[in-house]
Amino acid sequence: MGIIIKQSIKGAIWSYMGVIIGFITTAYIYPNYLTPEIVGLFALLLAWSGLFAQFSALGFHGVTARLFPRFRDKEKGHNGFVFIAFMVMLTGFVLFLITFWLIRPWLVESNLEKSALFAEYVNLLVPLTFLALLFTFLDSFNKMLYDAVLGALLTEFVQRALILLVLLLYIIGWLSPHSLILAYAAAISLKGAFLFFYLLFKKELNFRPQLNFMDQRLKREMFSVALYSILAGIGGSIVFQIDKIIINQVMGLSATGVYTIAFYFGTLVVIPSRTLLRISGTLIADAFKNNDLKTIEDIYRKSCINQFIIGAFLFGGIWINIDNILEILGPDYADGKWVIFFIGLGYLIDMATGANGHIISYSKHYRMALWLLLILVGIMAALMFVFIPAWGIVGAAAAIALAFLCNNLMKFLFVKVKFGMQPFTSKFLYVVLVFALSVGASFLVPQLALFPDILLRSAVFSLVYLFLTYFLKISEDMEGLVNRFFRGINI
Repeated sequence: MGIIIKQSIKGAIWSYMGVIIGFITTAYIYPNYLTPEIVGLFALLLAWSGLFAQFSALGFHGVTARLFPRFRDKEKGHNGFVFIAFMVMLTGFVLFLITFWLIRPWLVESNLEKSALFAEYVNLLVPLTFLALLFTFLDSFNKMLYDAVLGALLTEFVQRALILLVLLLYIIGWLSPHSLILAYAAAISLKGAFLFFYLLFKKELNFRPQLNFMDQRLKREMFSVALYSILAGIGGSIVFQIDKIIINQVMGLSATGVYTIAFYFGTLVVIPSRTLLRISGTLIADAFKNNDLKTIEDIYRKSCINQFIIGAFLFGGIWINIDNILEILGPDYADGKWVIFFIGLGYLIDMATGANGHIISYSKHYRMALWLLLILVGIMAALMFVFIPAWGIVGAAAAIALAFLCNNLMKFLFVKVKFGMQPFTSKFLYVVLVFALSVGASFLVPQLALFPDILLRSAVFSLVYLFLTYFLKISEDMEGLVNRFFRGINI
C-alpha cells in the first residue's frame, strides 16, 4: 500500500487545492455573475463531449489498463503500443464525426425551446470531444507508467485554475459572454494537449509501428477487451452524464445549472478516492498478472476502510454546514439541498466498497464488470425517468444514490463468491459511531455569523472525528501517517 498512500496523498493535495478554487468558482462566481443557463451550458458541453469521447476511444482505454503491462518496455518504445493506440483513436474520431453529423439536427431541434444556448454552441462538441479523447487515452497510459498524480493535477487543479482565470477576465469586462463560452471550452481542453507534449518530452510516446510484437493470441485478446471496453466505457460515461442530459431534456438549461452547482458539493466527498483508485487499479492489474491474490485482498480491504473514513469525514463536514452553503449560494439554489445530500451519500456508499470494481475489471471475469455496468445504467435511467418528473433535480440525485447502492451490493457479492474476499469488519461500525458522535458534537455549537459558524462548527467536528479515529486505531495506514507526522515534528 506504500505507493498507493504516497500517490493518494499527492493527488489529494492537488485535488483539494482545486477544491478551494472550485469552491470560489461554484459557490460564489457562478451564482453571482453567471446565469443558470450559462452554468447549464458548461455542464452539457462536458456531459456530451465526455460521452462522445468514450465512444470515440473504441475501448482502447480498457486495452491500456488491462494489457499494457505486456507491452511496457521504454527501451523498446513500449513495443509499438502508442502507434496502435493512436490509429485506433483516429479511427474512432472519424466515426464520431460521422455520427455527430447525423445527430446534430436532433441535438439542435430538441434544445431550441428549453436550451437555445446549447443549440447555438453545439459545434463546440467537435474540438471538445477530440481533446477529451486524447486525454482519456493519455491519462490511462500515464497511470500505467505508475503516475496517477499528473492526471489528477491537470483535472482537479490546473483545469479549475484556468476556469477561474477565464471567469475573472469575464467579471472585469475583458471577455464578452460569447468569448467566455469559447474560453471555457479552451480551459477544459488544454489538459489533453499538455499531457501529450509532456509524455512526448519524456520520450514515452514512440510512434514507430512494431506490429510483429503481437501474436495472434494477443491480437484476439486485445480485440476482445476493446469490444468489452467500448460498451463499458460508453456505459460508464452514461452513468456520470445521463443525469444532466435528462434534466436538460425534461426541465431545461436553467434547472441543469442549479443541479450542476449542487452536484459539485456532493462530489467533494469522492475526490480523495479518485487518486487512490487510479494507482490501486494499476497495482491490481500487475497483481493479477502475477496471480498474487493476497496483495489484491490487502488492497481491497485497505481501500474500503480508508475510503470510508475519508468519505464519512467529508460527507459529515459538508452536511453540518449545509445551511451555510445554501446561504452562500443564495435563494435560487435552495432546491439543491437534498441534491447535495443524496449525491454525497451515493458517493460515500461507492467509496465504502473500495476497489471492488477494479478487482472484477482486471480479473478473468472482466466481462462481468460490463454486465454490472449495464445493469447500473438500466437502474439509473429507469429511476431517473420516474424520479425526475416527480421530484425534479432531487429525484435525479436520489436515483444516483439508490443505483450506486444496488450496483455496489452486486459487486460486493460477486467478489465474495468468486474470490472469497470480504473486506468489511467491525471497524466499519466504529466509523459509523465516530461519524455520529462528531456530527452530534457539531450540533452543540450555537448558530453564529456565516464564516465564524463554518470555522467553529467544522473545527469541532474535525477534532472529534480525527481524535476518535486515531484513538480507536481504525486504520493502520492513517495511524502510521499520523505517527510519522508527529515523529517528523519531534512530538
